[in-house]
Amino acid sequence: MKNVITLLTFFMMAVAPSLSASGLKAVVNLNGQWKFAIGDDMAWAQRNFNDSDWDMVFAPSKWEDQGYVGYDGYAWYRKTLKLPSTSYNGSLYINLGKIDDVNEVYFNGVRIGQMGKFPPRFETAYNAQLVYPIPEALINFDGENTLAIRIYDETMDGGIVGGPLVIGYDPNVRLLSYDLSGTWRFSFKNYKNCRDTGYDDSGWRTIRVPASWESQGFNNYDGFAWYRKSFELPEELAEQKLYLVLGKIDDKDKVFLNGKQIGEYKDMYDTPFGNGYNGTWQMRRAYKIPKDLLIAKGINTVAVVVYDEGGMGGIHEGPVGLMTKENFEVYVQENEEPDTFYNHISFIGFVLSEIFD
Repeated sequence: MKNVITLLTFFMMAVAPSLSASGLKAVVNLNGQWKFAIGDDMAWAQRNFNDSDWDMVFAPSKWEDQGYVGYDGYAWYRKTLKLPSTSYNGSLYINLGKIDDVNEVYFNGVRIGQMGKFPPRFETAYNAQLVYPIPEALINFDGENTLAIRIYDETMDGGIVGGPLVIGYDPNVRLLSYDLSGTWRFSFKNYKNCRDTGYDDSGWRTIRVPASWESQGFNNYDGFAWYRKSFELPEELAEQKLYLVLGKIDDKDKVFLNGKQIGEYKDMYDTPFGNGYNGTWQMRRAYKIPKDLLIAKGINTVAVVVYDEGGMGGIHEGPVGLMTKENFEVYVQENEEPDTFYNHISFIGFVLSEIFD
């Protein structure tokens, strides 16, 4: 029995760090001191606003613990930072942990994301894990950048209350042979012909992928939505065995390439990305592209229909793009899902059965 306990203890210690690890590889750590002011003024979002007379608070930590006892209402956080131009691979994202209750984020004066709704139609997002893409065109590499966060707290705890707080990149992007992240066409329509290659989506909205649609102003919507993107296949990929990788989708999806369905969320259950009790919104999506379906010289179209059951919705985490078979095997090895309570218990049961059989 002592050997069993030792084995199980070793196993739980081995898997514990990965349970809370961020998917981003950090470039800048944002934990620490921030400029802070209560009240609300949209001029505070501006890049060059003079905040020299503002208070200083620590984040992540609720503002009630830092002298603002009992305060509910609007407040702003500001921070200046430098981003080295050679220290990352792929698009940059900001992870702001958890903010109580509503947040709106500005990078160099430009709004890059929001979760929750401000009064008068208040809707909290206190429990959302906040990750926003930073458009590369906004970044002043090797120079000063300004991050400003507008927050509204309805009651009880307020502020940036949970971490980690980092700017970083998705290390999985290095495995893509063709990156499909960025601007996609987007609509809440749900017509069968939205999958068709020749469907006219010119009147649709645009949306950033990956990022939840709530973070881009499409609040209070649960149900169906379509994403579409067209691309030309690079010549060097024409003879390759390829996978369409779509990161994580909340909640359910069906995926079409050039009008043909190539996969849906159910296909992932019995793969290394199947994730036990964590839910489909935390399950990685990757679908093998059938031979001869891609057009070597011409336009290819990806169409994804998503059904959101509640809360956050959409293609919310990357990587998103085409991956060769060789790179996909590496992707699987680095991201397979042993890290759910369900799978841990299954493994422990297996260990016990082997010992006592």
